[in-house]
Amino acid sequence: MIAVLIGLQAVAGPPLPRELRPPVARAATPCPVTPPGGEIVVCGRPTDQRLARLPTPPVSAPDAPMTFRLPGGGTGKVHAVQSTLPGATGSGAVVTLRIPFGPGRRAADPAR
Repeated sequence: MIAVLIGLQAVAGPPLPRELRPPVARAATPCPVTPPGGEIVVCGRPTDQRLARLPTPPVSAPDAPMTFRLPGGGTGKVHAVQSTLPGATGSGAVVTLRIPFGPGRRAADPAR
């Protein structure tokens, strides 16, 4: 992996210093000078100098885990977990199974 990154850097080469880059076109008309105590004039920049829009926030997973039934009366849940340690964040999926042991409750038990 590191060899690939070094190879990419060798092909791309180092970035150009600021004095060797082509000049950026500036707006031809400066902001008008206002006398003290006059109105405040806000001058806009050309569109090429504006900041890009912020990315849309990621869609979070639903709070309720996905549930399913198992043969024999058991149930299962699948949900995502995220743990944070100093310097790293890990995410994963958890599957929880609930399996009944013993006879359990019966729907129609005439003996009881």
